[in-house]
Amino acid sequence: MQKDVLVPNITPSPKQELFLTSSADETFYGGAAGGGKSAALCAEAITASIEDEAHRTYIFRKTLKELNQSEVPELLKQLDVFRDNVKYNSQQSLFIFPNKSIIQLAYLDNEADKYRYQSAEIHTLLFDELTHFTQDQYEYLKTRVRSDKKRLMRIMSASNPGNIGHGWVKSYFIDGHRPMEVFKEESSGITKMYIPATIEDHPNPDFRASYRKQLEALSDDKLKKALLYGDWDIFAGQVFNEWRRHKHVFSRLPVHLEDCTLYCGLDWGYNDPTAVYWVAVSPDQHFYVYRELYANNKRPEEWAYELAIYLKHEKVKFLAMPHDTYSNLGGTRPIVDQFREVFAKLGIQVNIIKSAPGTHVAKVNRQALMHHMLGDMPDGRARLSVHESCLNLIRTLPMLPYSDTNVEEIESRGVEDHAYDALSYICYAITGGYNQTKIVNLLQPEGNVPKGLVISEDMQTKVFNLDDIVLQAGKNNNKDWRYT
Repeated sequence: MQKDVLVPNITPSPKQELFLTSSADETFYGGAAGGGKSAALCAEAITASIEDEAHRTYIFRKTLKELNQSEVPELLKQLDVFRDNVKYNSQQSLFIFPNKSIIQLAYLDNEADKYRYQSAEIHTLLFDELTHFTQDQYEYLKTRVRSDKKRLMRIMSASNPGNIGHGWVKSYFIDGHRPMEVFKEESSGITKMYIPATIEDHPNPDFRASYRKQLEALSDDKLKKALLYGDWDIFAGQVFNEWRRHKHVFSRLPVHLEDCTLYCGLDWGYNDPTAVYWVAVSPDQHFYVYRELYANNKRPEEWAYELAIYLKHEKVKFLAMPHDTYSNLGGTRPIVDQFREVFAKLGIQVNIIKSAPGTHVAKVNRQALMHHMLGDMPDGRARLSVHESCLNLIRTLPMLPYSDTNVEEIESRGVEDHAYDALSYICYAITGGYNQTKIVNLLQPEGNVPKGLVISEDMQTKVFNLDDIVLQAGKNNNKDWRYT
């Protein structure tokens, strides 16, 4: 008896069809909202389940609630024509096909959830809203794609711009590659393809018109650019939207270091990277970040010896080290003491100071300070700029998103914030920490960064100017900070 061929109840658009027929090992369909990305993922899941006996498809979203709101109704809609042949177990979030294929709806609410799937055998791995996941989660689940028999196995994903994974997704699939063309990653041999999505890709014209009207009415310009146009350079939830490469990155230091006050600071990590930066502050109060060290799996003594190479010849006013280096962090003695011992052994005199505490107020203050540092001076140039060799700072600072759970703070889970932390520790120490008062207006409209910062102190609102704060900090030490 001839077996019936069942197909999803969907008429794909040209972009959806390109996505569904991609020959790449990893395919990403990303950009504007309303492009039919979720529908395409569900169509792929159903097609793979029908065409390959005992095929195991996993669709991942961040939460179970999102799966129930998006994937479940879409799958039921596409499966409607043969609802009697496919069973849905709502308790297990599992679709079961007559040929023993399954579609498992899965979620990763936190980083550790990925280990729930360490024994899973996945043949088609699908991610909806990939930017909601960390790269570690993505890479780990890729290792679950395996089979003891020859079959087609694919990894496919879709997403709008923004959220905690924006930076790595953009770098992994988009930067430096032509869209809608398969390219090979030289180091691994893996083939990839990025397909840009727009609202015009949705196959239903009535939906396109209605949804476009809703998106065009958005008052948040960044959100509109992300959802309506699929803009990956400016995204909703981006913290430092003042960042402009042409303004904040320089190729040649415009001042002589001997005319500047030099500072150094770091953010400590072992498995995560340690980030070290040098900042030169010129007499006209411009901050130039001119050197970066960035690596992991190095012991405190190794870092101290490496920093000593520079500190021996470049005298810095201080080396700012974070509060956690003053604890043992699982070792026999505090990390800062290990640095001091190496410097003393080498005869290098360095003033080591403790940088900002880890309190919520201090985090908020550092963040507001960085907003102001990225703003313009009266001469029209950025107050803070970064040498082009500081690759990791340039790569990660513009991609930092706000936290979903603590909306005043930068997201710290699964986000590469080490460069930002190190730099903001230095700037925080230079300015005296804003007297540890809480800054109210963190979110400044793009292009309207104030010269002063509104600070709430004892229930009264005051405006402080960064220049005054920095100069006052120098006067408190009986020196003008610009000429020490």
